[in-house]
Amino acid sequence: MEKMEITCKACKNGCSLEVEYEDGEVLDVTGNGCMKGMIFAQGEVNKLDI
Repeated sequence: MEKMEITCKACKNGCSLEVEYEDGEVLDVTGNGCMKGMIFAQGEVNKLDI
């Protein structure tokens, strides 16, 4: 399992997200103020060269 910290840009809140992922799949996201954070995190993980 991998972890990364990112700033969500899905809305104006700019939440600090901690994302846990494995094999290109998001397992958990913390720090998001709305569900857009989960969707944003999956998009960022998909951008990684895994």
